[in-house]
Amino acid sequence: MKKFVSALLCAALVLGLTACSSGETTTSSSGGSSVDSASSETKTDKVYKMNCGTSIGAGTPREESADVCYAEYFKEYVEEHSNGAIEFEIFYGNTLGSDADVVAGLSNGTIEFYCGDITTVSSYYTPALLFSIPGALSSIEQANNLFESEWGQQFFEDCADASGVRILCAVGKGFRNFTTVDTPIKTVDDVAGLSFRVLNNPLYIKMVESLSASAVPMDISELYTALQNGVVDGHENSIPNILQDKTYEIEKYLVMDAHAGSYFCGMISDSFYQSLPADLQQVVQDANEYAKGKVKQTVDNILVNGIQTLRDNGVEVYEPTAEELEDWHNAYSGACMELAKEQIGAEEVENFVAAIQQYGGI
Repeated sequence: MKKFVSALLCAALVLGLTACSSGETTTSSSGGSSVDSASSETKTDKVYKMNCGTSIGAGTPREESADVCYAEYFKEYVEEHSNGAIEFEIFYGNTLGSDADVVAGLSNGTIEFYCGDITTVSSYYTPALLFSIPGALSSIEQANNLFESEWGQQFFEDCADASGVRILCAVGKGFRNFTTVDTPIKTVDDVAGLSFRVLNNPLYIKMVESLSASAVPMDISELYTALQNGVVDGHENSIPNILQDKTYEIEKYLVMDAHAGSYFCGMISDSFYQSLPADLQQVVQDANEYAKGKVKQTVDNILVNGIQTLRDNGVEVYEPTAEELEDWHNAYSGACMELAKEQIGAEEVENFVAAIQQYGGI
């Protein structure tokens, strides 16, 4: 009997050793990640679901939209390189909620990801308004240099700490300009009495009011219908946004007053990000770098061909003279700068201007 028991124990020991050397993945009883002895890669049985909201409609080619470009390339990268540990679902056309709703979800941890404009987080982190100050930045290259600088990276960290929304990247999409349905606009006097849709941003509201026009804060998902129905006479936006939103189908006049930059952001809920294991946090960071590079290429292509595309679609594009451009900027820059100091803080604004000078590189 003893010999029989000994034989059984030896057999069990051999089977156990064979299983350990076969490269199978085992999972700890605590549910944490385990190591595949053949590949030495960290794996986990847990799947992290990421829901991503964007206002851009389904079917929009990634070559036409920074938002779609980033979201789709990010999805491809993060799902492939996480070995199935991350599932990334994109909700197009505000089907996850308005931009404001999605950013609120990021802040409170009920939604994981958002692709949209940097100003949407300003309700939770006021310094995000810095990039909306008309005339503060002279070029998109200057803005991108600032985002990539030490100052920019600290800005992203401070935003995460204060709001619960972590900005993974920000990319300039060109300058914002005024555009109208049926009123030709060339000089600053031409917009008096008109109504313009704006982001829910006090600086943009002040800018429009400084031009003796009416500012109508509105979610981008409502804009196309509002233009069709005459609720507003026009809006202000960058050329890439005008093309992706297809408002050029209704609006036929645009003036290149270049009052402020437009900035795409990829944002993640910080509480969700912190819940990820270190290796998956790195996958998210790598996916961000990959998708950000694709966005910069897309934006460059759109900006090169965008004005001609608008003209080909019947939009009258007016490029102001240097004197006219100065009149545009003088009309709103002083009032907006003073409001920025009130809303954000004089010290924050002064530090922002100093950072532009130090890191802008222009």
